[in-house]
Amino acid sequence: MKRKLLSAVLSLLSLSANIFAVEIPECEVRGVKPTDKISTFEFNPSLTVFDDKAGISETAMTLKYYYSFNKIFSIGTEVPLKRFESPDSSKNGIGDILVSASALKKEEKLSFGTTWEFYLPSAKYDELGTGKWQFSPAVFAEYEIVPQVFFALGYKHYVSIAGPSSRNDINQGRIRTMAAYISDHNWWLLFDPKYYMDYENNSDEFIIEIETGIMLFDEIAMYLKPGWHAGGSNKTMDWSLSFGVKLLSI
Repeated sequence: MKRKLLSAVLSLLSLSANIFAVEIPECEVRGVKPTDKISTFEFNPSLTVFDDKAGISETAMTLKYYYSFNKIFSIGTEVPLKRFESPDSSKNGIGDILVSASALKKEEKLSFGTTWEFYLPSAKYDELGTGKWQFSPAVFAEYEIVPQVFFALGYKHYVSIAGPSSRNDINQGRIRTMAAYISDHNWWLLFDPKYYMDYENNSDEFIIEIETGIMLFDEIAMYLKPGWHAGGSNKTMDWSLSFGVKLLSI
C-alpha cells in the first residue's frame, strides 16, 4: 500500500512540476465556494485505503458534470468507475451513480442552499456499491468573512429507500464544515472536516480533508485533496488521496 501512495505522490509531483514550469496567467479563482454556480465537467481520480495493514483499497475515476441554469438552480451527475482490491479478490466496474439538483439563495455576505441527491444502485458487485436506492437531502450556509476567506456549514442525511434486504440499510447524517482562503494569485487552500453519525449502527466517524488547488487558466482548475480518519467509534477508511481537473463554464 505504501508503494501505491509513493507512486501516486511522485506522479502528482511530476505533473505539478511540469505545470508550474509553464507560466500561468493571472485569473480569478472560481468553483471553490459552495455558492459558485458554474457549469463544470470534472475528472477526479482517487485512491481510498480502507485498511492499510490488510491491503484493502479502492481506486476510482469519477466523472462529474454539473449544469447551472442560472445563479440559483443547478443539476448534476457523478459516475464512478472503480477497482476494489484486497489480498483475496479484486473487482472492477461502475459504482453507484449520483444524480442531484440544488437551489441557492445568495446574499452579499450570508448565503443559503439546499441539495437533493439520489444514489442509484448501479454497481454490479457488492464491493463497489451499497446495493440500495438512496435519497440524500442537504442544507448549508456560507458566510464570506472577507473576499478572500469564507466559512461554510452544512448537514446532509443519507437514507436508503429501496433495495434488497440482504444489503445493509442506510440511515446516516453528516455535518460538514469548510474554511478556505482564496488567493488573488490563482490558488486556494480549503480545510474540509466531516463528522458522520451512523444512526443505524449507533456509531460515528470524524474525517479530515485538506484541499489545495490552482487555476491554470480562466476555465481550467486543478486540485489535490488528501484525507484521513481522525477519530470516532467507526472506521470506514485509513486515508485517501484525491486529484481533480475541472473544466469550468462549459
